[in-house]
Amino acid sequence: MQNVTVSDSSLKNREKATLSFNFKEKLEIAKRLSDLNTDVLELGPISSDKADEVLIKTVAACVKKSKIAVYGGETEESIKKAVDLVSGAKNKRIILEIPVSPVYMEYAKSKKPKAVLEQLEKLTQKAASLISDVEVSLYDATRAEPEFLYTAVKTAIVSGAKTISLIDLAGTMLYCEFYEFIENIFKNVPELSGVDLTVSCSDKYSLGVSNSFAAIEAGAKGVKLSASGAGDLPSIETFVSAIDSIGIKKGFNVSLNKTGLKRILGQINSIAAGNGAANEPSAKEDNEEFKADLTKSEINKLVKSMGYDLGSEDLEAVYSEYLRIAGRKTVTKKDLEVIVASSSLQVPPTFTVDKFSVQSSNVLKATASVALIKGGKTYFGLSYGNGPIDAAFMAIEEIVGMHFELDDFVISSITEGKEAMAETLVKLRYNGKIFSGRGISTDIIGAGIRAYVNAVNKIVYED
Repeated sequence: MQNVTVSDSSLKNREKATLSFNFKEKLEIAKRLSDLNTDVLELGPISSDKADEVLIKTVAACVKKSKIAVYGGETEESIKKAVDLVSGAKNKRIILEIPVSPVYMEYAKSKKPKAVLEQLEKLTQKAASLISDVEVSLYDATRAEPEFLYTAVKTAIVSGAKTISLIDLAGTMLYCEFYEFIENIFKNVPELSGVDLTVSCSDKYSLGVSNSFAAIEAGAKGVKLSASGAGDLPSIETFVSAIDSIGIKKGFNVSLNKTGLKRILGQINSIAAGNGAANEPSAKEDNEEFKADLTKSEINKLVKSMGYDLGSEDLEAVYSEYLRIAGRKTVTKKDLEVIVASSSLQVPPTFTVDKFSVQSSNVLKATASVALIKGGKTYFGLSYGNGPIDAAFMAIEEIVGMHFELDDFVISSITEGKEAMAETLVKLRYNGKIFSGRGISTDIIGAGIRAYVNAVNKIVYED
């Protein structure tokens, strides 16, 4: 009976549905996953955030049953830092994530294939010199050129990787296609016989479990899952159910605590359900009109009913702007939203918009590449989406490493003519609060990106 290794990515910072968990909740989830006998817990990627560092150190010290794997970043310095953070773990691993598809190599990372291979070799050798267990995660592997993918796998193994993971982002292959994909890698890379191959199959179109089984049958040793199905990954519960119904007959099993599975996953889901919980926004219509002589206290109550919690300085700014606007026109609920966005919660920007590129048509899915500047360094995000705005917002979230619930998105014209200025209002819900941002541009998408980043900066500043 082959034991399939299970890596859980619930606490990996890039997984969008879990990022608003606070420190205590993340630690509790890690403990529950360890109780579940999860083989590997993935954390990171590491950042300059001290809270992330403390979390990794704490999980490494507290969790003994599971191997702690930390994403090591893209530099030798970040790898060394990751090794230091995970040093207290009984079983530890460093993961290096390397893009291998043309779109991610050249469009997102601005690197040619040769440069990617050089970086792969350099970083893997560095990590292997510091820690015995190194995993190389090949990002967007199913859309890579086959010969380049084979070369990348060989390079990683020769450079010291003990585990190779293939990340499927597309999620469009069927069982037979994924089986052939894995089979061809084994045929063309005989060096794989000495290391473990794991897969991360996108469940975007509900094919994740099926393709995970295809990979195992073709020779893979492990799969990446999520306790809650976050980040388009198959859920642990669904995969275990499939193992019990189908896998055992084929000779596959997992070391997970099946008897406590529902109870432990229930505890994790309970933590998730309580995270970011908030009352629904007010049911008042957007065009509701407010009196021009409301008091500061009344404005504060209205703002609170909309989900905002303003300090005294912010309230003063909002009230002053309300009086100015009310002297010229009737103030509606949407007007008040814009007043809050533009007059309050102004913070030093952590992220500023550098550049962006959006491609959209009625034939191909919208793609957005966004570059943001933080601390003098440029960060790139690339994502697909249901339209250019959705793709751009998801690209921003990829950079920030956090997922936000979009509560509202409004576009309005503030000037006339062909060169009309567009104003966008974005409302993000995070930890039970509403954070709004405003953006102005002749380009609607540009205005939306600036509004989203404006709101994100307020969330980051408060955190």
